[in-house]
Amino acid sequence: MARTYSSELRAERARLNRAAVVDVAREMFIERGWVATTMSDVASAAGLTRQTVYQQFDGKLTLLDTCIDLSSSDGANSPVRELPDYVKMGEGAVEDRLAAGARWLRGAHERSAAIQYVLDEAAVVDDVAAGRLAERERTRWDEVRWASGLILGSPPPDAVVDAMWMLTGRSVWLRLTRERGWTPEQWESWFVRHARVELRC
Repeated sequence: MARTYSSELRAERARLNRAAVVDVAREMFIERGWVATTMSDVASAAGLTRQTVYQQFDGKLTLLDTCIDLSSSDGANSPVRELPDYVKMGEGAVEDRLAAGARWLRGAHERSAAIQYVLDEAAVVDDVAAGRLAERERTRWDEVRWASGLILGSPPPDAVVDAMWMLTGRSVWLRLTRERGWTPEQWESWFVRHARVELRC
């Protein structure tokens, strides 16, 4: 019984340490960027040893990957395509579907665009990160195709998906909201107008 209790304590401590590392790392990555964020600094800010951090994550890219995944999922346990707000892209009139898609994407960008942009930075100086970015972008293209198909009610041609893939990109969101000072509401209205043209609906 004592051994089981001790094992549970270790598991809980490891879980808490991991959560602390991810929270600190996400903040550092966003504030400092890829190059200036080090595993040692993350460990220190989390109140842990560097060794403890490496027991959880085998490197900085793995840690960034985890930050991105957790920010993107927003703690949801169900697959993205099964979430109620996502499913709405396939319900009602086309205008309603498009509005649902804009709301979904706005929320996704608000949660994760900033941390995902760190991978864009990393890809410039790290070949492994560049490969990871390419893999994530292929996945994003597939998701754009799926979501566009929900809105239209049928699979769109690749050229339409390509256009939507560009329109939905985090770089566009970040440039308009960060650099140009747009509100999320302004971006949402802009996105609906342009998506309507690209989807031809």
